[in-house]
Amino acid sequence: MAPARRPAGAPWSLLCAGLLAAAAGLVPRVPPGNELPAGCAQSPAGSATRPPEPTTGPAHSIDPRDTWRLFVRQSDKGVNGKRGGRGKAKKLKLGLPGPPGPPGPQGPPGPNVPPDVLLKEFQLLLKGAVRQRERTEPEPCTGGPAAVLDTTQDHEEAAGAAPLAPAPRAPRVEAAFHCRLRRDASVERRALHELGVYYLPHAEGAFRRGPGLNLTSGQYTAPVAGFYALAATLHVALAEQPRRGPPRPRDRLRLLICIQSRCQRNVSLETVTGLESSSELFTISVNGILYLQPGQYTSVFLDNASGSTLTVRSGSHFSAVLLGV
Repeated sequence: MAPARRPAGAPWSLLCAGLLAAAAGLVPRVPPGNELPAGCAQSPAGSATRPPEPTTGPAHSIDPRDTWRLFVRQSDKGVNGKRGGRGKAKKLKLGLPGPPGPPGPQGPPGPNVPPDVLLKEFQLLLKGAVRQRERTEPEPCTGGPAAVLDTTQDHEEAAGAAPLAPAPRAPRVEAAFHCRLRRDASVERRALHELGVYYLPHAEGAFRRGPGLNLTSGQYTAPVAGFYALAATLHVALAEQPRRGPPRPRDRLRLLICIQSRCQRNVSLETVTGLESSSELFTISVNGILYLQPGQYTSVFLDNASGSTLTVRSGSHFSAVLLGV
């Protein structure tokens, strides 16, 4: 005859009764060896998961400690288990979003920036973005020479249509001149000669601005104090052969631009050239910058330290420009 099947809630009723008995002190302690087995007896036709069957023999005493252990083991199953309770616990923690909080306090006012400063900053940012785009994304040229020509024409038309920004105006030059030697000038050997008798050429590119140039004496008087750029170029020819044979290494020429005709005392511009390797006609030049006071004059000198007479050809020129004060 098959044993009577116990209701599903019997283990929990038995467990609660044991706890109450242990708390009241009515159940004596069972000596070791009479504890309730942890496993459940299996019938020949039953499964391993079936709850334990009630025994028909005499009732045994229940140890409170074993009852507590059984309670702890049973509490980890079902809804309270680690696997089964995770998803539900997480779902219970989630709730509906609450209403938005009140707005925060207003911040301090920003700095007062003029509109022109903001415009300049925007233009700089725009230029930087355009340059960065041109570097990272170059436009390929796949149209051939004709396409390149059309693109160039489009750019030229766009540039012509757009108004050009005004360029910074260059300062006005207050004093300048360019003159040439009117006739040939002979320079004796072992002599220092000051050149004069100039003229202003009527050709494109010639200029004269401001007073101070004396074409007859060849002296230029500074109208204002300042830095002057001065230059002179002479075309020199040998008038006669040296009496003692070909030119020697010590035969030389010095071209100078002097202040107040004092080439040794005052600062002057000077260049030196030898005659041993020169042809019958050659050119010698000097240029530089001098600081002149108002009323001081400059002029061109040629020092012939050779043994023959020289001729400075007409067309040699002398010029000066006021750079600044």
